[in-house]
Amino acid sequence: MLTSAPLARGAARALGAAALRPSSHRGFAFPRGAPRARQRRALALAALGGAAARRSAVHVVSACNEYRQETLVLERSAEKHGYSFHVVGLGQPFTGVGMKLFLYDKALKELVGRQIPANEPVLLLDAWDTILLGPAEEFAEKLHSMGVLSDNLVLCGADRICAPEYKLAPKMERYFPGIRTPWRYPNSGCITGTGAAVTAFMHGLVHGTEGGSYSDQDDDQLRVQEFLLNWQALGVRYPFRLDHECQIFQNMGEPYCGWDFERRESPRLRNSSTGHRFLVAHGCGGHGRWFLSDVYRELELLEFLQLDPQELASLPYAGLVPPGAKVTEEHWVDQPPWDFPFQAFEVIRNATLREEAMDESG
Repeated sequence: MLTSAPLARGAARALGAAALRPSSHRGFAFPRGAPRARQRRALALAALGGAAARRSAVHVVSACNEYRQETLVLERSAEKHGYSFHVVGLGQPFTGVGMKLFLYDKALKELVGRQIPANEPVLLLDAWDTILLGPAEEFAEKLHSMGVLSDNLVLCGADRICAPEYKLAPKMERYFPGIRTPWRYPNSGCITGTGAAVTAFMHGLVHGTEGGSYSDQDDDQLRVQEFLLNWQALGVRYPFRLDHECQIFQNMGEPYCGWDFERRESPRLRNSSTGHRFLVAHGCGGHGRWFLSDVYRELELLEFLQLDPQELASLPYAGLVPPGAKVTEEHWVDQPPWDFPFQAFEVIRNATLREEAMDESG
């Protein structure tokens, strides 16, 4: 049985210290001391991933300043399915939530054209809450069939909520007209395209003036959204597409489980609405991490990836529970009531639409 979502609560219940997780944001730990042995092991794991990188034509690049259990699961899933794997930023101090884009910009300029051919697919994934579920060959085939590679597009995972700035939702909907699924807003945790396309996109996000200047104190996802909107204001549509049918990416910041579990020799998930067997699961936000915990457990992914629990035990975890553990209501700590983000989003989105209508009529 799948674990049900926690009931809405006015306040989360506190757990003992043993269940608390280090504070984090999209793969980056806030400054704190870390055991040297753990950091040495993380650096060694990253080196192994880099050594395997040159044997694949699809390349995963993931930014984090500290290895977590989920990073090791992601790395093993990449190896299992035939992707290369590069971790960037290990050991660097946390400087702000926007540092991820700076790390990607620097790393891609060093990797693409050297270790990674400019015409091969590059996949940028958050390090602490994503996993690969399908083979690199299928990934490349889907990109080809969607025209991403031939048209030198950037493809981005799509979200149900326009976070962090809910008021931008109507503008983003007009930017991506004609979408008939709930997934209408860019999520910066899942981005892909050719090495050349992704490198150019990261350079524009970090160094471009479209949308204003950018610093590591700024929100990376908001930067993507404002960057696209400001290009449009200049009369140029950036070559960027949303994976609104979840052909490749499934962001799991959802009010309910919207995918079917396929427990086969190679376990997969299928979007219940679009029917696509996506290749990347992204447990974004508290809701996403809840569902990602279910994915690890229900698909028995640690066993499938031949990951010994002892390999994980020496690393901290970023999710609500360690990968493979059962998540329950008791783990819904320091989170809003379950339905609140989705309700708040609809209220603010509708209020913004009304304000726009009044401005037009007035």
